[in-house]
Amino acid sequence: MSSYDPTQSHDQNIKTTIVENPLAAITFAMPKCADFFRHAPEIVAIHQETLKTFFAESFMRMDVPLLVKYDEAAFTFLIEHHHDASKFSIHHLARYTSFLEEEHKRDVIPIVYFPNASSKNRNLPRATKSSFMGKRYHYFTYEAVFFKDKLAKKYLASNNIIARLMLPFMRYSKEDWLEVVDSGLKAVLELVNPLEGLRQNKYLDFLAYYFNLGEKEWKAYHTYKQGKKEEKEFEMITTILREQAEITGKLKEDQTLLLSLLPKRFGPMPSDIETSARTCTEPERLHSILVRFLELRDWHEVRQLLQGE
Repeated sequence: MSSYDPTQSHDQNIKTTIVENPLAAITFAMPKCADFFRHAPEIVAIHQETLKTFFAESFMRMDVPLLVKYDEAAFTFLIEHHHDASKFSIHHLARYTSFLEEEHKRDVIPIVYFPNASSKNRNLPRATKSSFMGKRYHYFTYEAVFFKDKLAKKYLASNNIIARLMLPFMRYSKEDWLEVVDSGLKAVLELVNPLEGLRQNKYLDFLAYYFNLGEKEWKAYHTYKQGKKEEKEFEMITTILREQAEITGKLKEDQTLLLSLLPKRFGPMPSDIETSARTCTEPERLHSILVRFLELRDWHEVRQLLQGE
């Protein structure tokens, strides 16, 4: 069994916010799209890997290819994110973009989110190009979102849920910290609709983690809310987070049990299945696998259940 890389959970957290809020992710990166899409388009996620040339090679996994259907037109947006900018490869992105264009017979618009990098990072190439004797033979670029370049105060009243959820990664002063935290937490209550299948507890937990809200910080935030006469809102937020803590505890128990039982049933666990089990944020999915444990036939079926296929 391969060792688990905990940094992958950060990528999974951000990926989840993008998958669940695809239009907000596109329009945050490309604001002019908000004017282009006069009404909400139909958006569906498509597969995330290319076919292998040889079975021995690793597949080319990218993050979130989205098929956007709007009136009579259709577009493919490829949204990727890199919590660790040092792992970004523009050549990897260019190859996958070309693959999608050939497969879907349409242009692909690549967008890359960099939560922990700025545009001043010289190790992040923005374009590839090749030319000879004054003639250009190849050019590739992508839309980049550098959160370290963005001022949090600009987005405190934004109606874009991605902008508000990504406030922890933006620039703000110590004096503005409480206002920024409040804007993020309020956004979950204001913009995350449980009737659409989105979980407020998950997003509040996301913000509490990335804002690094410990006991001292919660006390400061409580005092801030008291000063604004918003005690009831504070109580609502903390109640939802307590419920999330209970869910997280049950999730960890099911993850531990599943990781222990599966190798006993099928032998050494494939690394991608181990990662999927450890980063799964849906208690119902893990519980359903445990309930069906004796009916499982092989690793392929486990992989499908973990990925929701």
